[in-house]
Amino acid sequence: MNQLRQLSEQSLERAGGSLAALLGHPVRLAVSEARTQPIRDLEPLTDGMDAVGGGARFEITGEGRGEMMILFPLPTLDRMLEVLLGRSGAGPGLGPAEQSAVQEVANIVVSSFLSGLSDLLDKRLLPTPPRFQYGSMRELVRGILAAPGPAPQGALVVQAAFRDEGGQLLGRFFVVPKVPALDAMLGRAEPGAEGEG
Repeated sequence: MNQLRQLSEQSLERAGGSLAALLGHPVRLAVSEARTQPIRDLEPLTDGMDAVGGGARFEITGEGRGEMMILFPLPTLDRMLEVLLGRSGAGPGLGPAEQSAVQEVANIVVSSFLSGLSDLLDKRLLPTPPRFQYGSMRELVRGILAAPGPAPQGALVVQAAFRDEGGQLLGRFFVVPKVPALDAMLGRAEPGAEGEG
């Protein structure tokens, strides 16, 4: 669990540098929670978050298979669009420019994380292009759980705090592996183990 938490922290630190260049001002991403979770207990983790949110979904390809999703509650989406495009108003009517901006932020964070995971597992793991997601948080999580392929033992859930000049925002991303080495690592970690938030 310590390895996975350190990986998350290092990946988010790198992603923060990339986001700062994109946004034109300092951005800090910090892990506020990292835990492994049995698949059967993953869906309730959306409790306490806004009922509707958005983000992007990726497939893991290369020397392993899996699903990754990064989700943002609506206040975070609004802030991101305000900073990137000069306008807010996240909602189901998001146009191509808004969707592209959300996908770009998600791609920076997920690609950085997956690069670190590749080094940790000594496997070549690559993300597919992001697919924009919007709707009920619960339904979005159900979507990655229902993905075809061998059933994984558990998932890695990382909650991150995004801090920029506008304050602190939250996002959460899920890694649902169909990668034997990662599945075994998650199986060895204590379910629900977490660092200090």
